Amino acid sequence: MRCSLADGERPPQFVVISFDGAGVGNGWFRAFRESAARNRATLTFFLSGVYLLPSDHRRLYRPPGHRRGSSDIGFQRPARMRLQARELTAAWNAGHEIGTHFNGHFCGSRGVNSWSAADWRSEIRQFHRFVTDWRRNSGLTHLPDLPFRVREAIRGGRTPCLQGDRQAMFRAFRSYGWRYDASGTGVAAWPRKRAGLWQFPLPGIDVGGRQVLAMDYNLYAVQSGARPGPRRLRDRWERQAGRAYERAVERSLRTDRAPVFIGHHFASWNGGIYQRALLGLMDRVCTRQEVRCVSFEQLADWLDAQTPATLARLRGRT
Repeated sequence: MRCSLADGERPPQFVVISFDGAGVGNGWFRAFRESAARNRATLTFFLSGVYLLPSDHRRLYRPPGHRRGSSDIGFQRPARMRLQARELTAAWNAGHEIGTHFNGHFCGSRGVNSWSAADWRSEIRQFHRFVTDWRRNSGLTHLPDLPFRVREAIRGGRTPCLQGDRQAMFRAFRSYGWRYDASGTGVAAWPRKRAGLWQFPLPGIDVGGRQVLAMDYNLYAVQSGARPGPRRLRDRWERQAGRAYERAVERSLRTDRAPVFIGHHFASWNGGIYQRALLGLMDRVCTRQEVRCVSFEQLADWLDAQTPATLARLRGRT
């Protein structure tokens, strides 16, 4: 996707949709793959490595600062790993990006916030091993392997709970040749590099007059306190979520066309309303002439193809 802009030319409106964890629960992985095919979209799936590590091999995982074999999101059953590998294979073969959401999803002061660069490197090495050795660890050696080499395929990620010491993280990420980090929060703006990595932060979007992070969990927290809400309100909440996403795209289209970033999980919070809102958004915007629904790596490709003068212009500087 290396297409440099001519002087004065307006950029496309990039929309980047990504999924944390990228597990196979509830059939959402397949639903979004099918929507992407229908709408000419490319997605980023941030895989949690423990979703390719069976429970009976949990002690292979040595999480920094935590008990060996522990994980705040559990591990996987071999039968589910078969489906996980199938979905990852289909996604990769369709041109989608596989990134990392690391492994055990440890948040808070005793979680990734306390990790050193060496801790992050350990976590990344273990992610590589779990993804590479999934057939041997699960006993499913008769199945085909994944169609990518994980060390070369992973070019960026999103940390658990968007946390972590940036200086330590970025030292580790650069040592693996990564191109970007998607762990931050911020405002809708043209991306910049920090420590050699493109920064792709989740922005705030307007939801009923409140600024809410553009992520399904945050909508869930605002609308129903991160607990299942009354069924009678769910249709209204779904429309509200869809409108919030679409307004963010429309606002950027009318102004500087800064990329719009949306993060989700494959969860069915409030009966799946946030997933349906996002699927509806893809149907409405991804095939529009001015819009490109792309992966993070594709956006990094495009940004790297621009001249410094073009990037300065996009950021509003002369």
